[in-house]
Amino acid sequence: MEPRKIFFLNHLSCYINSLGDALSQLGHKLYYQSSWNQQEIEAAIAYFRPEILITVGYDKPMAEFPLEVIPDWCEKYGLLQIYWATEDKIHFERLSQKAVQRLNPDIVWTIHPDCVSMYHEKGILSEFLNFAFNPRLFPEKRDVGPEQYDIAFVGTTHLETRTYRYESLKELLFPLVASPENVHVWGGNWKENAALLKHEFGMALPPSCIHGFLPYKRTAGVYHGSKIMLGVQNARDQVTQRTFEILGCGAFMIASRTEELERLFEHGKEIVYSSDPDETLELARYYLKHPEQRTAIGRMARTKVLSRHTFSRELESLWPNVEQLLMEKRVSFYD
Repeated sequence: MEPRKIFFLNHLSCYINSLGDALSQLGHKLYYQSSWNQQEIEAAIAYFRPEILITVGYDKPMAEFPLEVIPDWCEKYGLLQIYWATEDKIHFERLSQKAVQRLNPDIVWTIHPDCVSMYHEKGILSEFLNFAFNPRLFPEKRDVGPEQYDIAFVGTTHLETRTYRYESLKELLFPLVASPENVHVWGGNWKENAALLKHEFGMALPPSCIHGFLPYKRTAGVYHGSKIMLGVQNARDQVTQRTFEILGCGAFMIASRTEELERLFEHGKEIVYSSDPDETLELARYYLKHPEQRTAIGRMARTKVLSRHTFSRELESLWPNVEQLLMEKRVSFYD
């Protein structure tokens, strides 16, 4: 793979340290632009002289930025523009389509295979790039390390849109919070959404179990220090990036039983699935008493993720098409 100069325009650590860092590990030279100041961005492009510009997702800073200038910069400086649509498929119409219409990228990488044809129908080139694992940020969980947390969940509430996440939280998190078990939760909006939680789940989280925002680079420490991690999912046909990260570092996970998870990971060997609140309680109490089984399942999970679900592996399969598009872009730019 020939090294390329890539301008990575995103402010979120979870993307900079996953996709961005994986690209750098493959030998590419990256310039990380995390502020959305128009003058700063163009000055950085002019200084770095990249060949490729990558943007990811669609949140408030992007929505408030005049994204329409990005295709103009790409034309001015001869850049291949790639957009990774991490809001698909759940928010395809509400968020991803808006971003693509404003960015007009050369190609869209989407985290849902169904969306590839949906973009093609709109005349937009697209390929499938799922969430994956970056081993450099998530080292292996060691047997000798202390496990100070019995049961842990890392994630914001994400209840703005009614998705499968509601059902997954009902199956996994709330039965354990209502039990005598020791549960710890990191992430945003658990205090702020207390009224919504009471309405939807019959209870809010007690202040003693809420630990607030957890920086992305510190999440591995919680995975390593927990006996059981909860794998709450947003959809039945997709897997969250956090799932790959927890399993990839060798932590033990109890997750909602979904079709996509069952396709990727074997129950009782690499992961443990629950289908209802009572089963969650039964599984948690059993595995808290059997650390050797948790360790064995965690090791098998890491082996599976390292062999099949790393960013480097996925990018290597996509890159020949990137090189072809880059060559076409150069011919057009210098023609």
